[in-house]
Amino acid sequence: MPSTLETVLKTVGFIVLAALPLVILWFTLRRMSATARSALGSGLRLDPPRRISGKSMTLVMVDGKEDREHYFFDTESFYLRRGPVPTAVPLSQITSVTRTSDRIYGRYVWKVCFSRASGRKGVTFTNNLTLFNRDFLLFLEAVRKANPLATVDQAGLFF
Repeated sequence: MPSTLETVLKTVGFIVLAALPLVILWFTLRRMSATARSALGSGLRLDPPRRISGKSMTLVMVDGKEDREHYFFDTESFYLRRGPVPTAVPLSQITSVTRTSDRIYGRYVWKVCFSRASGRKGVTFTNNLTLFNRDFLLFLEAVRKANPLATVDQAGLFF
């Protein structure tokens, strides 16, 4: 019969082994966020528009054909592409980037609200954040830098 000390040590060992993958994921995401902040702080050039949206579930009609919405950004603007010509919104006009409670294929839906001459508008999309693609984190940091008054949520552990 095992002693109480052996049972406690086995239980603690199993808990540590079960929590280890979560700790590794949390550390990796924190490191990616810190790297994104330092990259923008050091003046990283983001000249080509970088895609920040996953596969869109919203279909739109362009020239009689179905197309999907796509979202991009660079150092100056946020782009909404529906068809061949993108619509540019300066990052300084973005008022909020928030994560909604909705999920599509296990990914949260994000909402970007911005001010236009015609009023306040918003778009929703799922991001394309992965361990190897940090463009969405760079977008969040670029919005924080361009408009410090904007409400920008943190990307969570499970995106």
